[in-house]
Amino acid sequence: MRKQHRIGRQARTAVAVAGATLLAVTAAACSSSSSSSAGGSNSNSNSNSKVTITEFDYYTGGANDAINAYNAQFMRAHPNITVKRTAVPYANLITKILQDASAGDMPNLLIIDNPNVPEVAATGQLVPLDTMPGFTTSGYTTGAISECTYQGKQYCYPIGTNAVGLFYNKAMLAAAHVSPPTTWAQLQADAKAATTSSHYGIAFDATNDEQSTWQLEPFFWSNGASLTNVSTPQFQQALQVWVNMVKDGSASKSVLTWGQDPDLTQQFLHSKAAMIIDGPWIFPELNAAGWKYNQQYGIVPIPVNKSGQKVIAPLGGETADIGAGGSSAQQHAAWEWIQGLQQPATMEHVTSMMYYLPSKPAVVQQYLQGGPEYNVFAQETENARPRTTEYGANYPKVSQAIWTAIQSAITGTSVSSALQTAQGTISGISKVSG
Repeated sequence: MRKQHRIGRQARTAVAVAGATLLAVTAAACSSSSSSSAGGSNSNSNSNSKVTITEFDYYTGGANDAINAYNAQFMRAHPNITVKRTAVPYANLITKILQDASAGDMPNLLIIDNPNVPEVAATGQLVPLDTMPGFTTSGYTTGAISECTYQGKQYCYPIGTNAVGLFYNKAMLAAAHVSPPTTWAQLQADAKAATTSSHYGIAFDATNDEQSTWQLEPFFWSNGASLTNVSTPQFQQALQVWVNMVKDGSASKSVLTWGQDPDLTQQFLHSKAAMIIDGPWIFPELNAAGWKYNQQYGIVPIPVNKSGQKVIAPLGGETADIGAGGSSAQQHAAWEWIQGLQQPATMEHVTSMMYYLPSKPAVVQQYLQGGPEYNVFAQETENARPRTTEYGANYPKVSQAIWTAIQSAITGTSVSSALQTAQGTISGISKVSG
């Protein structure tokens, strides 16, 4: 997925320059095409009148660079539009957005985690994109469109997509005389065999937030469980795998506080964990440390309970949405900003800087020609499930019940008891159609 990741530091600079040219060309092309197709009010953002739009997100690292680069090129192609970006910490962004929605004071553009879309759309403070000129769902993955749908309307386009896989240290697994696991039984055996006095066999995210639910979802979804009934054997079996690995010492109890990045990444890079569950967003740190795919490390899909089961991963990534309340000119300027990101060359470049996958399969295929390290994530996103499928705007409440159960089970409560308590909470949460 990342061309600059695959070809080294000097070539990355060349790609960045070429990508910036592509951003400028496609942004200008989008401006030209949208002005001819939009007519009427859309011409406001293409006229000589100045328009300022606000944009909120939580990006850091490569994603921060990507958005800054895109904003700069967009403004060059649209000299009458000024984009004022505000980066809000991840833990605070959705709270701020909901407060702004309550006050009727939304940013013109907001980039939010995809499971938050229904929750924000339910406030009535998002503009349905399917009312905008030139809107289409053609060419996108099914999951990418589903995650942006709320009560029959489309409220966003995905910035990009991602999923989680199992990263493994090739030397450590070789020293333990084990192969990358494909089933839960193999995962537990490999983690145990790879554990020594100086490092653990595996590390994963069991923190008290959405990240732990997100990491457990491919385990229980692939085993036939659902969010509706978490006290089923299929769900209990999935959580039991994590509990077993902590109990037998294959995983540290610190998984209760280790987030995906940088915590798990650092455990992996410092050879303190032979395997970690994580995603493509950690590639920049692996690259910076000189780690190369298929040399120092490999990646396989999340193991399943029984051989032959299909991995069903949660669909990750953020979405671009338009806040209600701005002027017609601001809304159409925001729409042009979003349209610019949908151009294939721009989508490929921006997602590559973010270490994400494009949300259009045709662009993904072009993207994968540069190297194999994204293959696992590309395969998983084909069947990935939007996290809001069952509960819509109430998904965050369900997720909290699950991550609370994860923490409880790892700290000593029986898996069945922890999940029964979670079920008691979930049973009182209504499903919101999306």
